[in-house]
Amino acid sequence: MLKITSEGRKAALDLRLLHSRAPDHPDSKVNKAVEKIFEIWKETAENRATQLVFCDLSTPSHFRGRFSAYDDIKRKLAALGIPESEIAFIQDYDSDAQKLALFKEVRAGRVRVLMGSTQKMGTGTNVQERLIALHHLDALWRPADVEQREGRILRQGNQHAAVQIYRYVTEGSFDAYMWQTLETKAKFINQIMTGDTHVRRVEDIDSRALTYAEVKAIASGNPLVIEKASIDAEIARLTRLRSQHAETQYRIRSTVRRLGEEIPIISQRLENVKLDIATRKETRGDAFEIRIANATFKDRVQAGEALNRMAGQLTGRSAEKEIGEFAGFRLVLRIAFLEHTEILLKGKNTYPANLSETGLGTIRSMEYTVQNLDECQERCVRELADAEKRKRELESKIGQPYEHEEKLQSLALRQQEIVKSLDLTKNQAANNMDAANPSSEGETVSASVSVNHAETRTRRLAAVRV
Repeated sequence: MLKITSEGRKAALDLRLLHSRAPDHPDSKVNKAVEKIFEIWKETAENRATQLVFCDLSTPSHFRGRFSAYDDIKRKLAALGIPESEIAFIQDYDSDAQKLALFKEVRAGRVRVLMGSTQKMGTGTNVQERLIALHHLDALWRPADVEQREGRILRQGNQHAAVQIYRYVTEGSFDAYMWQTLETKAKFINQIMTGDTHVRRVEDIDSRALTYAEVKAIASGNPLVIEKASIDAEIARLTRLRSQHAETQYRIRSTVRRLGEEIPIISQRLENVKLDIATRKETRGDAFEIRIANATFKDRVQAGEALNRMAGQLTGRSAEKEIGEFAGFRLVLRIAFLEHTEILLKGKNTYPANLSETGLGTIRSMEYTVQNLDECQERCVRELADAEKRKRELESKIGQPYEHEEKLQSLALRQQEIVKSLDLTKNQAANNMDAANPSSEGETVSASVSVNHAETRTRRLAAVRV
């Protein structure tokens, strides 16, 4: 299996890696990459934008007579007109000092095409300032490696708001197996790492796995596989939307039930405030009077000091003691959370006031509470109206069917038909692919991704048949 996978990957890149005398196929990955790299180099000559080319196979060889995709690409780019001084291989720079000097040249736009492997051009390669495009010439074994590659261009500090990522695959080749492997790994990794189906995250769940599936489908060369990749992606999206719809219905019912319990409470509180306002006594100015224990005070300072002394004497967890009367309300001291003593004015409802460091401050807080009952009534009216309105709106949404259910069922049936046609359960998809499109072998497809760098996420995916 190791020999098969090794030679299969090489053949998908360029047959000359297996047979040095094999002809140079005009539609090979190497030639298609050369065309695209030169096109971008020419279009971005004014601002001297740079490109990265990743290839883990066929790295520069010092052995005479051995074919190297790196050397072949450089030779062809130079023939098209790109100066050799603007093309560099990371493998030619061994020490950290040499690499730092190289990265400086790339950031300055003097080296505009940098080629390398994931290991040598991954972490620590900070050349994003002028990067406009990144090219994947081969498929990797781990999704993290793909992410590591693309992390070189999807970074802060890139002067381009939109960048381009190209993935090159050869139809009917071992590329299909490689992208299948990436898809499988990405799926189970995301299943482990992501368990939330909240609506804000639906678009991102398994996004890499679906991208790998699409590229794998392109590489297979079979229209049914391509269609299945598209249907799988749509079914995954619609299934999660259905789960979100069910969760939303549950939350709506719970909210309606809670509002049904709150509305009578708010109504009763509103009626009680109205009664308290009707029995409230005037305390402003010379009308001030308060009874504390068995004494009546008309002086605010003395009354407040007496209140503060009694509050300091109150002990016991959650202790509560009625000590007098103020403005038609019963005056109560209570030890609340963390042994904090508070003042309560009790009528039909209970209204809290604050104990201040000064006696006058304590009385002012109590007077403000009493005089603020009108605002409390207005607040209850607003709360009641809002609760009743929201309850009516939510009740109209209870029981709404999932709008995409018919489409989901239709796609599921088509998915089953494709699986049956491909005979995937018996691992015979490859035979069916060859029979469906026997002439497609060796043709290279470029999967182009345009990425919005400011959002660091994929904006659109276009599979282009070359």
